[in-house]
Amino acid sequence: MLVDREGLWFRVVAGRYGVERGRLCEGGARGSTWWRELARIRDGGGEAGSGWFRECVSRQVGDGSDTFFWTDPRVDGTSLRERYGRLFDLAENKSASVAEMFMRGCEAGGEALEWRRQLWAWEEELLGECQAYLLTISLQDHVSDRWQWRVDLDDGYTVRGAYQFLTTQDTVTLDAASGLIWHRQAHLCVSGCGEVESAQHLFLYCSSFGLLWPLVSSWIGSSLVTAQNLPEHFVQFTVSAGGSRARRSFMQLVWLACVWVVWTERNHRLFTGPAT
Repeated sequence: MLVDREGLWFRVVAGRYGVERGRLCEGGARGSTWWRELARIRDGGGEAGSGWFRECVSRQVGDGSDTFFWTDPRVDGTSLRERYGRLFDLAENKSASVAEMFMRGCEAGGEALEWRRQLWAWEEELLGECQAYLLTISLQDHVSDRWQWRVDLDDGYTVRGAYQFLTTQDTVTLDAASGLIWHRQAHLCVSGCGEVESAQHLFLYCSSFGLLWPLVSSWIGSSLVTAQNLPEHFVQFTVSAGGSRARRSFMQLVWLACVWVVWTERNHRLFTGPAT
């Protein structure tokens, strides 16, 4: 993932899912729908255009201390695990960094490449090919490893750039691109009512969240508001109880509190999943 490790977002997600060798853990079954969807996009999910993110990101190796030897994609967009899957399956150490492996020696006779069993002849040939490939990699002291957005090498990754990339690909239809950008699970109401989420639906018409307004109106003794949109609802709700200017200010506060409660619950369900 392309993240700022000192940022609040990274610290919050790391606190929930944990960090392994400096990388955010995926969370497995306890991961939220949102977090599992990010992992699906990264790894490719099986829809049209699947794997597009991984294909656009590569690892620029500096000193090699923050790049996984086997699993991080390199300049050509593939990892050693993908390129030499047989060797990865047989490797004893699957989570070593590039720096650790190079320090121990990846060349013939080096100690870095250890196997669960003795290699067969064709596997030895594959190892030779792998070692020849490793000769093309040179480490740079005091230079940090970094992720590179291959679509735009000058400006790097931006949401706008990713959006333009998805919607202009010849091999991905507009409908498929829309499905990748606005995923169905994020576009439907999180209450589970099956309706498409919009501001009006979420705060006013949802069969789950919308039940809040009759309860509040009954509690404060005001008439039920039946406005068509949020601005009208705000105005009508504010004056529905009549009274003084202080009363209208109180009603405004109640309305804003209700909207805040709905929005907070919506985000809770979206990012952590419904309560079990």
